[in-house]
Amino acid sequence: MENIRILTTQNVGIDQELATLSDRSWAWVFDRLVIIAWIVLLFQFRDVFGDTNTTESTIVFLTVLLLPIALYHLFFEIFANGQSIGKIIMRIKVIRTDGAQPTLANYLIRWLLRIVEFTLFNGLGLVAFLVINKGQRLGDLFAGTTVIRTRRISIEETAFKQIDPNYKPTYPQVMNLSHRDIETIKEATHFFDKHKNYIVLAEAYIKVREYLGIEERNAAQYDFLQTVVNDFNHYKLVEYYNA
Repeated sequence: MENIRILTTQNVGIDQELATLSDRSWAWVFDRLVIIAWIVLLFQFRDVFGDTNTTESTIVFLTVLLLPIALYHLFFEIFANGQSIGKIIMRIKVIRTDGAQPTLANYLIRWLLRIVEFTLFNGLGLVAFLVINKGQRLGDLFAGTTVIRTRRISIEETAFKQIDPNYKPTYPQVMNLSHRDIETIKEATHFFDKHKNYIVLAEAYIKVREYLGIEERNAAQYDFLQTVVNDFNHYKLVEYYNA
């Protein structure tokens, strides 16, 4: 499987799995099905727009029909975090090649080039994808974006994990953290387990300590982060069973 290396602000490379041609093709199919469903729905209720023989009602109908189709990908990628409905189903998303969240300009460029690739020159997007060979179509190349597979998170990788019922927590401040914070901490420790990258570990350690206002440094960085995760799980489970 082809990967793309994303550089963090600390110049630490993190590999992301690129969406395959099959992933993107199936996403395209699902998006087409959504658009077809919209067309069928509109024609079923065409009478709502008035007399179909008048120019005014025809203009209104065509506007309501075609505008959502034209803006479909742009709208969803902006408001659904780089994912159309097809991409959500296939668990792929648009990111910038530097790992940052795409801006409105990035999405606009992709959308404008989509018109060229899939409307004016049908099939150009596929050719560009195969020629560029970096998981990018022409729109991605000019927008500085690509499409990656979103991470499949198993139950062991979520914020919660099973802990000893007799566990004694160390840092009550962890309740100030969110589930996403805990997932990020776990991602940092998993990354360290895999790559032995102390920069990512140290950055996570420093940020968590500063955010929680913890001054003492008795625990090693890795052990500290593991304790934070365990404490969070303990308090959340107690909170759940006492609710």
